Amino acid sequence: MNKAIGIGNRLMMDDGIAIAVLESIRDNLKKIGWEVIIGETDLLFSFNQIKEDDFVIILDATYSGGLAGSVSYCKLEEAITSYGAMNYQHDMSIFDLMRLYSKYVRGYFIGIEIAEVGFQCELSDTLKKMFEDICLYVENLIKEIVKEEISYA
Repeated sequence: MNKAIGIGNRLMMDDGIAIAVLESIRDNLKKIGWEVIIGETDLLFSFNQIKEDDFVIILDATYSGGLAGSVSYCKLEEAITSYGAMNYQHDMSIFDLMRLYSKYVRGYFIGIEIAEVGFQCELSDTLKKMFEDICLYVENLIKEIVKEEISYA
């Protein structure tokens, strides 16, 4: 099954960008056969939703010093092996669990660069202005990833 999992804390401004994006594009993803899981900060829940035959896309906020609102992606196995060298908002503990339990899953990690993190229940003004474009980009990226996977299968 195809699953998109959003990780983040919506109480910490841009830390919740992945959740906000998935909630915005959820209906469109469901129409093309995706299950959308809002994992928030409950990484054990998120991890337990993943089965070995799933194709999974994990979305989270990133902070790498790049342009706020920019989107990066890589295969899950690359993210799992290199996450310590990259700055994900949650230290990507879900990857620790995948490695610890030797759970190999096909899929991708999509990171959305933050502008600001603080105690507030909404996105920063910077990401609010870009929100629709980010959602459209992520939705199209997911569709493109699926096309590539189908063509390689």
